[in-house]
Amino acid sequence: MILILRNKATKEEVDEVTKAYRGYAKVVVDVEQEILSAGGEYHIDCEQVLINNGGSQENLWGGGFKFENKEIDFMGLTNYKSHLKHLSYEVTFPEIREKMEKVIRRIFDYE
Repeated sequence: MILILRNKATKEEVDEVTKAYRGYAKVVVDVEQEILSAGGEYHIDCEQVLINNGGSQENLWGGGFKFENKEIDFMGLTNYKSHLKHLSYEVTFPEIREKMEKVIRRIFDYE
């Protein structure tokens, strides 16, 4: 199940979003609203949930979070945005990476 998370995730929410990949959650961050969707097998599914809830595709960037070592990745097919001249699956804009990390850590990194 894909969840939209605005605040620190509960243990139950973490369990839910890591069902597809043990110890790892695919995420899509809305850098404008400072929320994320997580869970499921594909970034596109997370992206669609945010779009259906008022998100704008240009503000949605994909990545992931490894809970064991708290590592963030910035890779996702959804990151290829030719209209923004972003031609990579890895987020390469430093300002976007910083915003993503801030949201991901606020929601998943408790310590």
